[in-house]
Amino acid sequence: MTVSPQEWLRRLQSAFAGAAQLLAPRTAACLLCGKPQTGARSADSRSPAKLTPQLRQSLCGACLSAIPWLTRIACSGCGRGIACEDCIRSPHRAFVCNRSAVHYNPTMRAMLASYKYRGNEQLAPLLGDMLFPAFEALTAEVVQRTNVPGNRNSSTKITMDDYWDAVTYVPVSAEREADRGFNQAEQLAGRVAQRYQFPVRQLLVRSRHSEKQSFKTRSERFRDTRTLFDVNANELRRLYATHTVNAAGKAKPKRESVRILLVDDIYTTGSTAEACSQVLQKHAERPLEIYLLTWARS
Repeated sequence: MTVSPQEWLRRLQSAFAGAAQLLAPRTAACLLCGKPQTGARSADSRSPAKLTPQLRQSLCGACLSAIPWLTRIACSGCGRGIACEDCIRSPHRAFVCNRSAVHYNPTMRAMLASYKYRGNEQLAPLLGDMLFPAFEALTAEVVQRTNVPGNRNSSTKITMDDYWDAVTYVPVSAEREADRGFNQAEQLAGRVAQRYQFPVRQLLVRSRHSEKQSFKTRSERFRDTRTLFDVNANELRRLYATHTVNAAGKAKPKRESVRILLVDDIYTTGSTAEACSQVLQKHAERPLEIYLLTWARS
């Protein structure tokens, strides 16, 4: 059968198109919904402007847009988006305040469960990156509150680690870490420290194993966490010895207190944060300012 030149051209074009489709890089699947990422599904304007490349490349636009960022702070103590009865009942705490990245809704619960309980560690850098906007907003609050000399009208550049002396994290028991293979709070703290060039210090240790806090009532949480933590005295001494210089080895602006960022995954009643902060304050050789940064506020 004779094939016309037009038909040959059509067949060649079809063959080239098929080959190009096979050779083209596959669109990465979203780590949350599993669907291919496409340019048409871009994040909407509700997402923070400073989303990291890691977040943009790992989640599709729909999942990015579904993240319930916690940007409206109604309670200055715990960072909740509505008035908080816990903070009204206990206005004086051992830490300054908590700030969280997201509301803990069913979507975020599923995301954390995939990472924390089912071992999907691909999500670890994403959860860490989600902390960055909340941490930068918290640092802006610290700057406004403390008004560090030299921040303006000075030839000396004030860097982020001039405002923070160390990042630490809520420890888990040896049994829990062996079961999961990691401590989620430690991984989140490490991500923040890596991004902003802070030292990570294990200032706290778990004194005993306990049942999951999520299984307990509010009163049970407060009773149980009172004796859960102790201080790593050697690391605390190292912090006092080195807190006057930043990562570049230059002297920080002088201040009376040592400022610590304590990282955890979820803030619920504040019992864990309070227990950790109280034990740090109990062993402090000089004033401590403890700020809490958590991934989600329930």
